[in-house]
Amino acid sequence: MKKLLGFLALAALIVGLWLGLRPSNAKLEKTKMFFFYGPSFADNKVYELNDTATVLKHPKFDTNRPTVLYLHGYLESMEVESIQVIADAYLARNDHNILILDWAELADGNYLIDAFPNLKPLASALAACILKMAMDGLRLDKFHVVGHSMGGQLAGYIGREVIKQSEKGAKLKRITALDPAFPGFYFPLKFTGALNSKDADFVDVIHTDAWLYGAPFATGHVDFWPNRGKTLQPGCPKRNYKMLTDNDLCSHRRSWRFWAESVTEKNRPSFHSVKCSSWDKFKAGDFDKSEPVVLMGIDCPSGISGNYYLQTNGEPPYSKGSSGTSYAA
Repeated sequence: MKKLLGFLALAALIVGLWLGLRPSNAKLEKTKMFFFYGPSFADNKVYELNDTATVLKHPKFDTNRPTVLYLHGYLESMEVESIQVIADAYLARNDHNILILDWAELADGNYLIDAFPNLKPLASALAACILKMAMDGLRLDKFHVVGHSMGGQLAGYIGREVIKQSEKGAKLKRITALDPAFPGFYFPLKFTGALNSKDADFVDVIHTDAWLYGAPFATGHVDFWPNRGKTLQPGCPKRNYKMLTDNDLCSHRRSWRFWAESVTEKNRPSFHSVKCSSWDKFKAGDFDKSEPVVLMGIDCPSGISGNYYLQTNGEPPYSKGSSGTSYAA
């Protein structure tokens, strides 16, 4: 019965996203790249999509630093809270070049009719930009793509395009998907390939709204399932099922809130997690004690694999530290 209800909820979501929003006729050229050089959010420079390689010439761009490219989700823009929170987190950390893609017009309109088909051409263009930047001095071994929701799936497309366009001569170092989008990417309503572990040398995924807006399956080298990875995340209000409202999206958005906290807490280990075969096993304390405790978030080590579980607080600071590895009712 639960699976049937979940399927019906998904079907209703798909119909709403497909038919309930205005159409969009956005063009690829509308996409922009923002370089945040700090110290404040207002300190940024905007680049046209076909001119992103010139960001390397900016006096504040340091090719010796790691570079992050953040991709927002469906119906989002540079004015949404997640952009401010993510940018501020990296600015506070002060050890990255911070790039944020503004693909608001391509991420607008009907989900399956407009935004969905824009992913492949946009990914192709972005992969070409990244490879051009690599030729001009960007270090791919220090390049990290982070995407939320549909942006998480876009990251996978970009990774595949980098491999394809370089004829397997280049590959993204790391992709992090924050509750990557579910509708259209996975069974039972699958229209295209989803993010997977082949898209980069290391792919880590944080699930917070599985089976609704977020992916319900393990899809990276390592997948984290805080609080089971499903709605309702602790501290989120009861869903009123008015689609795309703040209440409805609270659990989906927790993924980028967790990520931002891990970025900000540069000097404090956070979001400890343990490898486990299921949430029920985690609740029972039956996890793989031969495997080390792993940090979910920016400090997640490469070279690990499997499913990891943890609990969080319902409000900031979300990390429970090492106590998050032991289930508390």
